[in-house]
Amino acid sequence: MYIQKIQIEIKSKADKDEIFEEMNLLTSYYRGNGQSQGRIESQYIAGRKIICLPFTLEKDSFDRKYNNFYTERQIDKIEQLCAAKIQIKTVGKTSADYKSACKCKKSDFYILITNYITIQSPICCGTCQESVPLYRLPKYADHGYMPILSWESDYISCDSLQMNCYVGERWALNQMENLKSTLTRQGLKICRTLESLTNTPTYYYLHNYLKYKEADLARACPGCGNTWALQSQLHERYEILNVINAG
Repeated sequence: MYIQKIQIEIKSKADKDEIFEEMNLLTSYYRGNGQSQGRIESQYIAGRKIICLPFTLEKDSFDRKYNNFYTERQIDKIEQLCAAKIQIKTVGKTSADYKSACKCKKSDFYILITNYITIQSPICCGTCQESVPLYRLPKYADHGYMPILSWESDYISCDSLQMNCYVGERWALNQMENLKSTLTRQGLKICRTLESLTNTPTYYYLHNYLKYKEADLARACPGCGNTWALQSQLHERYEILNVINAG
C-alpha cells in the first residue's frame, strides 16, 4: 500500500486550526469516495503548513479524475482559504514488495470481505485476489461508497469483539456467521446492488469458525443448500466456499 503526503501552505491570514479541520474534512471525503484506506490519517501542523499522510491502494488514487463532488468542492474551499494549492505526492510504501491493487480489466467475480486488522478495500477481486479500489466501481450512493464503508466498519467492530473474546463475543460471532443477522443482510444487500451495477457476480464472505472441521466441511451451504466444501483451495485461502451468492 502507498503512503501519500497531502499538504498545503497557508499563505493567507486564515487560522491554522480552521484549515486543520477543513483538511480533516477533506480526508473524510477521500475516504467516503474510496480513495484512501483506513479510518485515521496522521495529520499535523508544521509551521504554516498542514500535512496529512493517508494510505492508498494505488499511486494515483488522489488523481482528480477520481474525485467526486464533495472532494472537489472541499479542495476548492481549502485552496481559496489558504491562497495556495494543495500538493500531493507519494512518499513511500508499507512494504517493499507491494505492487498495486487489482488491475483486472474484468473480474470473474467479486467478494465482499474484511477483517479486524486490514485497511484494504472490502471488495476483493475473485480473479487476482487483490483489493479493488472502490473508485473504480460505479458510484454506489450520494457520489460515493458510504453504505459499503459503513458495513465494513460494522463488520470490523464485530470481528474485533469476537477476537477480544470478552465483551459481546457470542453476539458478534453470530452477526458474522448467521445468514439472517443484521450484519449479513446488510452485506447481502450491498452484494446485490454491486452485482446490478457492475454485471459481475458478487459474493458475500460468511464467517465460519471451523470448530469441528470435518463436520463443517460436510454440512451444506446455509444459503443455497448445496455442498460448499472445495476439492482444492481457492487462492490458497478458501477451503470451503463460505461465500454466499447474493442472488
